[in-house]
Amino acid sequence: MNQDIQKLKELGISSYFDIKLMPHHFEGDRVVTDYRAIAQDAAMQTVPNVGVPAAFVTYLDPQITSILFAVKNATRLFGETKKGSWVDQFMNFPVEEITGDVTPYSDFANGVSASVNYEFPSRQNFLFQTSLKYGLREQETAAQARLDYAGAKQRAAAEIIARAHNRFYLFGVANKQIYGALNDPNLNESDTPISVNSQTTWEGKAADQGNAATISNVLFNDIAKLVTVLMGRNAGNVDQTTPMVLAVASDRYNYLSMPNSFGLTVFDLLKNNYPNMTVIQLPELSTESGSMLYLTVPELMGEPTVENAYSEKMRFGNVETYSTSWVQKAFGGTWGCVVRRPNLVATMTGI
Repeated sequence: MNQDIQKLKELGISSYFDIKLMPHHFEGDRVVTDYRAIAQDAAMQTVPNVGVPAAFVTYLDPQITSILFAVKNATRLFGETKKGSWVDQFMNFPVEEITGDVTPYSDFANGVSASVNYEFPSRQNFLFQTSLKYGLREQETAAQARLDYAGAKQRAAAEIIARAHNRFYLFGVANKQIYGALNDPNLNESDTPISVNSQTTWEGKAADQGNAATISNVLFNDIAKLVTVLMGRNAGNVDQTTPMVLAVASDRYNYLSMPNSFGLTVFDLLKNNYPNMTVIQLPELSTESGSMLYLTVPELMGEPTVENAYSEKMRFGNVETYSTSWVQKAFGGTWGCVVRRPNLVATMTGI
């Protein structure tokens, strides 16, 4: 036991909570507190420092960086149009084909006749949705960091809906009578690239030293083959001056800039040979089966070849207000990609 405490007890001073004594000294039977020593002890309760809370020395950059996602180029490949409304369940689009022939003239015979055949392919309407949810406390917490929380969630919903439309335009909807530009059952079988020195992919052709001087010509020949296929399917309705769109897989797009020994790139050769051809990137053309080319004539004789069709681009529901939170639904509707003239689409897989 502390000898000082024992001495105090002998003087009749005690407590249930005695642990240690303040600085003191005895003058006979008197206990004298050393206040100067107490002040010195108090001065040593904290470690000397010049620090402040980290929040006071943290700079919050007002510039918010958005995470990048793949481009949405389905609508650059084909036009986008509204068909019907979100309450419609099915869409029929009539297809007309002229039939008939001629025979030698006779006053007493009618011969063969001219007529038309109609078909009514059908598509389903698919509605999809997402929800915006935000609470009072989380919104005010975000405001402390100068964040437009509710507005950002609305922009996120718009982006999510747009990306869904892009996906449905290219791949349709599984288990629905809704198809995309890449998997419509009416599309012709995909062609294969030209083999050069046993190389078929653009990566392999570019790495082959034997193609170094003529690499742009070698790659251009694959595109020229695809154009030839497209022309052959359309009996003279397509030629070198017809407006066309060529979509290239993103992992192959840069090869179009490789020059030959004369400094001409694939872009230059395309411009010289097909002056009305537009070239775009389409990330979805990088598939497990190989990278692809997708060539189409978007419009011929005033009629669209393919249409990206939607029933509802984007629509917001009512804001549901709860005690300390809000919920709002955003939704859209799609018919997928309606391929009206599959003979004006040609693809190549394995470049």
